[in-house]
Amino acid sequence: APTLDDIISENIEESMPMRNEVRTAATSSENFTVPASAVERAPTSVKCRFLPHGLYSVIPALFSMMAWFACLSKDGCDYARVTGPIVADITNNPDTPFIDAGFNHYREPMYNAVTGEWGFDFTLPCQEYNTDIVNIDGVWGFARFASFLSLVFGGGGALFIWFSMCFTFRKNTWRWAGYELLSATILLVLSYTWFATEMCHGNWESGQDKCSMHYGARADILACILWAISSVFIFFKYPTEKRSPQASNSIQNPPTELEMSVQSGERRVGEATDEHEII
Repeated sequence: APTLDDIISENIEESMPMRNEVRTAATSSENFTVPASAVERAPTSVKCRFLPHGLYSVIPALFSMMAWFACLSKDGCDYARVTGPIVADITNNPDTPFIDAGFNHYREPMYNAVTGEWGFDFTLPCQEYNTDIVNIDGVWGFARFASFLSLVFGGGGALFIWFSMCFTFRKNTWRWAGYELLSATILLVLSYTWFATEMCHGNWESGQDKCSMHYGARADILACILWAISSVFIFFKYPTEKRSPQASNSIQNPPTELEMSVQSGERRVGEATDEHEII
């Protein structure tokens, strides 16, 4: 019969292969360094906080909003002033010297017998064009569509950038607002092709039909400048998140250097306490 010593010896021999399986040896040492600029900090919270990007984000927000208000200040029939024989055809009055035209409507002046001058009654609504007289050609339609899209992109970008007053934006999100405002600027510039329409260059023999910039066109110039300035501020700098003192103390900065060093040795696993040790 086996003795107690033989039983203990057999149990030790059976446990040796299991212990050998968890023993590892390594003779390599490697260092991996990650630059601090490559570590992008994600927004720590979606809660609203006043000026998380600092005062810099207010600059493009103000410029873009002023540009949008400049576009909205137009009443739809004050884009250009039209003179020439085409005015008499539109108004059915040969004495009318000019009209104020827009993309969809026009405004006809009225003669003031007291002052002896032609003026507008802004309480009256604008009038629609008679397509039998005014040719709404492809250039006209393109300019009208470009003006509409510029108002959509510009207004959307202006409202979007105002959210940076309360919420934290990633760099790609911040630049997306710049792309919207840049698109609005380009589209608004393309809307000036309206001055190449037939209404502004009719009567080639006499060459008398002319269109000059009025309030609406000048307001669009101001909007182009303001949206362009806002886009420059957005693309020039991304204002990083300004952490509050409490958040700075409670959140540790992510490590910028990752070091892995494994020296020659063995890994032993404790049987009773299940602890890992590196020798």
